[in-house]
Amino acid sequence: MARRSPSSLIRTDLRCLNRDLSPNITAVTVDDDIFRWEATLIGPVNTPYEGGVFKLRLTFPPDYPSSPPKVVFITRICHPNVADRGGIHLKRLRRDWWTPMSIVKVFKELVEKLIEPEVNDEEQTIEYLANLYKSDRRRFDAMAREMTNQYAGSGN
Repeated sequence: MARRSPSSLIRTDLRCLNRDLSPNITAVTVDDDIFRWEATLIGPVNTPYEGGVFKLRLTFPPDYPSSPPKVVFITRICHPNVADRGGIHLKRLRRDWWTPMSIVKVFKELVEKLIEPEVNDEEQTIEYLANLYKSDRRRFDAMAREMTNQYAGSGN
């Protein structure tokens, strides 16, 4: 069986993502470049991100799926697993990447982390946000909700 090209696999992932996760997550190519996407993620209900519209940038390496895509939040977000510049701290996008992983699974995990952040793995967290989440959840939620309203509200 012939091995599929990275661009063919990425096209399949794009179709699956837009079909399987609608309306929570959608993606389009940037400048018709299949290796660059802009995705929109709607904040999950019952979280401080509810109602937020978050933009993300995905950049696929030439050897995809052997290497993971780079996924970055463009929209600012207050989250223990997202750095100030939007870099996402998830094992799945780093050392736990495996070739059969699909973008649909990556986004499902990302949504799961918005619902329940990983706060006990120092390698995956932004320490001060993880500590706030663990020690004063109400204050963390208020801060995350305020940033969501400011940066990811429907008027932004």
